[in-house]
Amino acid sequence: MQLHSTRVLSKCSSFEVGRGFSTRVAALLGTGPRHDLRSQIEKLEALTTASSRPDIVADLSYAHHDPDPLWRHILDRTCFAAGTLPIYRCSRQNERIDRGELADIAIEQMEAGVSIITIHPTPTHELVSLAQSRLVPWTSRGGGIVIKDLLASRTWSNVYEDILPVLVSTAKRTGTIISIGTSFRSANVFDACDSVHWREIESQIRFADQIADNGVGVIIEAPGHVKPGDIRRICSPLAAAGYPVMPLGPMPTDIGFEQDHVAAAIGATLMGLQGCAQILAAVTREEHTGSVPGLASTLEAVACARLAAHIVDLELLGSDDQDRATATRRAQARTCVVGKATRGCSRCSNLCPL
Repeated sequence: MQLHSTRVLSKCSSFEVGRGFSTRVAALLGTGPRHDLRSQIEKLEALTTASSRPDIVADLSYAHHDPDPLWRHILDRTCFAAGTLPIYRCSRQNERIDRGELADIAIEQMEAGVSIITIHPTPTHELVSLAQSRLVPWTSRGGGIVIKDLLASRTWSNVYEDILPVLVSTAKRTGTIISIGTSFRSANVFDACDSVHWREIESQIRFADQIADNGVGVIIEAPGHVKPGDIRRICSPLAAAGYPVMPLGPMPTDIGFEQDHVAAAIGATLMGLQGCAQILAAVTREEHTGSVPGLASTLEAVACARLAAHIVDLELLGSDDQDRATATRRAQARTCVVGKATRGCSRCSNLCPL
């Protein structure tokens, strides 16, 4: 097995992602139909001073021809590595996507300093057909846009396959990482590990090999909803491929309404302990509520993802300095309350066993 670490470049610094390196965290921001940029900038500003900060902030806004995109604020106002999904910025007519426009958007973002762009090159007519037997054929928003274009254009190659050479050439020149999105990630734990799921993973790995052979860094985005016992199965081919993986969760249950930040942290930890989660996407409690996450929820999601990342690194890298310092302070002060120098607390009073 060959390990493919990759270096993420940002305005202020750079860091490696991959096996043997610290697990990183990505915050997901973005404007919706109302283009509420101010609230997203408030989140961005809060993340820069939060006790639990992400390493990467992805702009998931879907505003066409936006003159003031959020990703530029990430680049101009912070030291976070910026991520984007170029297809969200692309206009569509009768579900068709202009290849030249999509390429221009991606190139503009890469040349401006975006660290990671996510593409969806895996949809094919065959996978679309196979997915019809699922409870939910697909749940990826970016992948869904590509699928609609594929069906509307009646071509055999999808939009990202058509422009991949120019994207790879530009990424090599700018040092941008290409993240291979999962268009057919399972929307529930029952659609996971079906033939569509396995064939897309195989396709992602083929694209990763192709891109890496051209000297460009690659990340593979992995499952959505997966039962705990199936996480190990999915990790097997991904770990063998050796590329850094960014799991979307995974969500190990379908019933975590308003607690999806907890479910995602559990899934990410399970996957991370298999050595198969190098960037954890911070999932908010609103993931399946239809609501836009607020500031507090976004900070909470990042804190949960950061804790999961620490647990993974504690096991795989032996990164126990923080735990040892905390344990030492508790032992010296004879209290489990961190930062308290005297014994007793409101919970235990004078019955404190320490």
